[in-house]
Amino acid sequence: MADYKDYYKILGIAKNAGEADIKKAFKTAARKYHPDMHPESQKAAMTEKFKDINEAYEVLSDKQKRAVYDQVGSGGYQNYARSGGASSSTGRGGYAQSGAQHAYGYGGAEGFNFSGTGGFEAGDFSDFFQSIFGGMGGANPFGARSRRNAGNPFAGGNYREQSLDGEANLTLALREAYKGGLVNLTLPDGRNTQVKLPARISNGAKIKLKGLGNKARGASGDLYVSVKIAPDARFRLEGDDIYAPVDIAPWTAALGGAAAVDMPDGGGVNIKVPAGSRSGAKLKLSGKGLGKSGNMYVQLMINNPKMLTKAQKDLFAKLAEE
Repeated sequence: MADYKDYYKILGIAKNAGEADIKKAFKTAARKYHPDMHPESQKAAMTEKFKDINEAYEVLSDKQKRAVYDQVGSGGYQNYARSGGASSSTGRGGYAQSGAQHAYGYGGAEGFNFSGTGGFEAGDFSDFFQSIFGGMGGANPFGARSRRNAGNPFAGGNYREQSLDGEANLTLALREAYKGGLVNLTLPDGRNTQVKLPARISNGAKIKLKGLGNKARGASGDLYVSVKIAPDARFRLEGDDIYAPVDIAPWTAALGGAAAVDMPDGGGVNIKVPAGSRSGAKLKLSGKGLGKSGNMYVQLMINNPKMLTKAQKDLFAKLAEE
C-alpha cells in the first residue's frame, strides 16, 4: 500500500488555503526545486521533489480532486486503500463514486505531463495519487471534447463516454521555448513522438497533435497541448515580454558605452548604454520577447567593483570632490 502524501505540507500551506495561496506556493516551490536550477549531483533528488510539488498542485488546485483528497484524509487512508481505493465500488470518496465524467490523472492547470527537457511523463504521478484518483485505470485520460462511443469497453464490460480529443500540458524551460526546435514527447498512453516548436513560442500557446488523441474502434482524436513555461532563475516573464537585469560599471552608466546581454537561448547581444543612465533604467529590445509581439526589457544595474586599485580610489575621490 502506498504511503500517504500530505499535499498541504509539500506545498507549505494551511489546509484552508485559498486558490491564490496555492498557486503562489506552487510557483515558489517549483522555482526553488526545479531540477534545471541545481547542479547535476542534486538533479535526481530535485526531480523527485519537483514531482511531489507538481502532484500536490495537481490535486489541491482542482476543487473536485481536493474535495476527494480531503474526504479520504490521512486517518482514513489505510482503510480506504485496503478497500480498493479508486477502483472500489464501495471506497469512500474515490472518483469511482463521484460521478465525475473525466479522469483526473493527467492535464492539471500547470502539470508536467510530458517528457522533454524539464518535463515529466503522465506516469510520474505516484502510487498514492493513483490509489485515490485511479490514474488511467479504466478511466479516460484526457478529459475534454468528449464524443459518444458506445462501442468502447472498459473494465468489467461496462460502457462509458470516452474522449477522443484531449488536452494536456507541456512544460518547457524558457531556453527551450525561446530557441524552439524538436521536442521529444511521451504521450499518456506510452507512445513517443516529436513535435517541432517554433522559436519564441508563447506561454499558454496551444499545439494541435493530429491523430494523437485517444483511440477507439479505429478512430483517433487529436491532442491539444498547452505550452507552459517554467520559472527561470535569470529571466522574468510577464506575458510575452522578457525582463533581464544587466550589470554595468559606474563609468559606463555615467559616460555611456556598450554592455553585453545574455539571451534566453544561450546567445548574446551588445546594447548601447546611454550616457547618464541610472540604476534600474530599462532599455527595450523590440521583438526579442516571445510570440509575435513580445519584447525584451533590459534593466540596468550599476555594479561597483568589489576591489579597487589605489589609482581607481584616487579617481573616485577626485570625482567626489568635483
